[in-house]
Amino acid sequence: MSRKKGVILSYALMIFEVFNTLLLTPIIIKTLGQAEYGVYKLIIAINGYLLLLDLGIGNATIKYISKYRVNKDSENEKKFLGIVTIYYIIIGIITLLIGLIITCSFPYVFSKGLSNEEIRLGQTLVFVTMITSAITLGTSQFGNIILAYERFGISKISQIITIIIRICISYIALKLGFRSIALVLINLVMTIIIRVFFILYVLFRIRIRPLFKNISKNQIREIVFYSSWILLQMVATQLNSSVDQILIGSFVSSSAVILAIYGVGSQINQYFKSIGSAFTGVLMPGVVKLVENKASNNVICNEMVRIGRYILMVLIIIWGVFLIEGREFVVLWAGKDNINAYLVAIILMSVEMMVLTKSIGTQILWAMNEHKEQAILKFIIVLLNIGLTILLIKWQPLLGATIGTFISMLLGDVVVMDIIFHNKLGLKIIDYYRNLSKGIVPAILLSIIFGIILNMVFNDYSLIGFVIKSGIMILIYIIGMIFFGLNNDEKKLIYSMLHLKGGK
Repeated sequence: MSRKKGVILSYALMIFEVFNTLLLTPIIIKTLGQAEYGVYKLIIAINGYLLLLDLGIGNATIKYISKYRVNKDSENEKKFLGIVTIYYIIIGIITLLIGLIITCSFPYVFSKGLSNEEIRLGQTLVFVTMITSAITLGTSQFGNIILAYERFGISKISQIITIIIRICISYIALKLGFRSIALVLINLVMTIIIRVFFILYVLFRIRIRPLFKNISKNQIREIVFYSSWILLQMVATQLNSSVDQILIGSFVSSSAVILAIYGVGSQINQYFKSIGSAFTGVLMPGVVKLVENKASNNVICNEMVRIGRYILMVLIIIWGVFLIEGREFVVLWAGKDNINAYLVAIILMSVEMMVLTKSIGTQILWAMNEHKEQAILKFIIVLLNIGLTILLIKWQPLLGATIGTFISMLLGDVVVMDIIFHNKLGLKIIDYYRNLSKGIVPAILLSIIFGIILNMVFNDYSLIGFVIKSGIMILIYIIGMIFFGLNNDEKKLIYSMLHLKGGK
């Protein structure tokens, strides 16, 4: 399947994920109440740290399998799969052990922020989610191999079907009065089903089997070196995305309600991030081919601008609509009690947009094995986030935590990365931003101006009004992009994608 169709399916998957959130979150909040929802979101944040035990091997799997395919090296491909299979089995076991430790230590860590009943609930949720994480990590290589073989249809469509089934079952469970424990149990069952499917597909359809003998120590050393720096970046990213909730739960008294509000805002930002990163898994095999074929820095930088513009085109209109209509959306979706989630979301989305437009550059550095400095510098900046957040939540828990993350991401993922891209790839920063935003910024400004005028005329909170105002803003943006935003190549490619014809 072509990368073009892979991107389309990635966005289809993202749409279903967003639909899942839009449909279920209000029901979850209403059924659980703010306090239990806050605990539930805290456990989701903790679970994100367990998934870091992937240690960057998932990215390495896509990178090296793609490399071996380009070079038609089936022997090393099988040996690599043998290495990661052993690794993931061990990691699955370690995940279970760590999950048990977290479950036992939960009362001591969160005794200040949570009640006894909330702590007992949190322990149960952790226990179930750790099993889900162990299964996810223990079988990760199979999903990554499917991506490396560019079988995007199998990967994305199976995930879409899983989401649809999960939505239906979760909706029924919530309507019947089941609570957060039922939600994590449903997720566990669906994880088992899709992972079994991935395993069977790799073994019997792709027909690649792990080879456990004659494995080179140099190959292991190369994989470990590559993955260790990916891990450091993953830790930094995860800390930035969820450390706020951990610190609020640990340092703020009676924090369940604050966690719920922050959870709503971070959930909106998470799906904004999902939209921007939908390209990632699809593009990595192509990036590896670009690097393996010794593309020049000029070609690579042009590719960064080209891909970055498509990401920005999508993200900036979502950001613009949310900037103007976001408060209304939050009230309609999550209730008036969560209106302050708008501030959390818009602050995080603003910096996330700048980060995501350059995500292809990070993929290129990974493919070139030039990501050591990136990992170290990003981690240092994350430590700043922790320090800032601890100080700022004493001033204002919700807003302080959000601002701390904004500052750390701006420094670590924007400023530092600009310097690295300049040094490693020869990227001309000023030219990059000028070419990236050319035509797009005027189009979004025009849309925002219309949005402000519409809010002056229609200032009541209603679903119909929100849809109409958002639709008009999007239409104005599209018109602006057609007349002065898109270049000729972009018009041709978008037309080609809409008709599903043309190149890859």
